[in-house]
Amino acid sequence: MKKSIMTAGTPLISGTVIAAASITQGNYVGGGFALVTCAVISSVLHFKSRRRRRPAGA
Repeated sequence: MKKSIMTAGTPLISGTVIAAASITQGNYVGGGFALVTCAVISSVLHFKSRRRRRPAGA
């Protein structure tokens, strides 16, 4: 089975970098939007991978 490089935390890390760059430029709304959007994407990936790992009988 081929492993994926992207984990559930990858979007959250990239969102933090984008938010930090936005905040240093004074774009607070864009920074907040990046964090919230990437947190939602990270949560979706986490729950999808969790569902995939669950045994068939559980």
